[in-house]
Amino acid sequence: MTEFQEKLLQTFKEFSKFCKENNLTYYAAYGTCLGAVRHHGFIPWDDDIDVFMKRDDYERMLQLRDSLAGTIYRISDIRDGEHPYTFGKFYSTDCSVWEMRQFQFIIGPWIDIFPLDEWNDSEECSKIYNDCHYAIWNYRKALSVQTWGEIWHDIIHLNGMNGFIKLVKKCFYSPFKRRFFKKAMSMIDLSQTVQGPYLKDWNEPIKRICEKQWFAEAVPVQFEDTTILCPACYDEYLTYEFGDYMTPPPPDKRKEGHHYFYKNLNKKLTSKEILAEMKQKGDLSDSEASPLSIKILIDELLHRKGF
Repeated sequence: MTEFQEKLLQTFKEFSKFCKENNLTYYAAYGTCLGAVRHHGFIPWDDDIDVFMKRDDYERMLQLRDSLAGTIYRISDIRDGEHPYTFGKFYSTDCSVWEMRQFQFIIGPWIDIFPLDEWNDSEECSKIYNDCHYAIWNYRKALSVQTWGEIWHDIIHLNGMNGFIKLVKKCFYSPFKRRFFKKAMSMIDLSQTVQGPYLKDWNEPIKRICEKQWFAEAVPVQFEDTTILCPACYDEYLTYEFGDYMTPPPPDKRKEGHHYFYKNLNKKLTSKEILAEMKQKGDLSDSEASPLSIKILIDELLHRKGF
């Protein structure tokens, strides 16, 4: 394992212990479930751990997070007001990983926890989904940090689209962050009232739904030097997600983990300390604030259309 995977595995063990002590059930999700079944641990070229948690357990987990006081571990969720994701995170606080520059959310290695809600095939359910995604996307734009220096840098270097998008976020979204937050929270609450024969991670495209019976039971599967809970019907789930999941992709199709704006596994730093360190090392320029404008436009279109 890499140093980051080792840190992540330790965080997972604490998460697993926390769930066991509080009778919370989770299920390995996405590439983590695939890694457990196919590799008995991390997919060698992966560097995250994803789990599902049914809504009732997810909400109870949030209510229990104060029990982590006195440890180096925390739980965060979008309802905290600064958390930029629709799903929760269980993370350590003894080091510094800054994933995206525009969101100043700096934590240690984390477990992504995706709540599963019920889903049905009605037009009303699809509308709630689309409205929920649109509200959350607006809130994320309000939460993102755009500096005047970055905006000016894009303008004078003729990167007008990036500069314009950052200017709109700074002037028309950021000042109304509280309003967008309330709207997003109301839509998340509404999404939890849906009932139906399926389960869905609302962070995923509208067409990706799971059968309830896949998550009727959790079974332990070897994961590195410990075990992780997978859905008892992991064959059905993994086939749905990946097709022929036991055959690894060719080397040129193996995505090498995630890109991080900054990573320090030895100490906890604030955003100011990180930026000062990066400037001193010459690793930072005013243009490194967000993805290319075409990527931003594509993301905006996808979230307006519900993927």
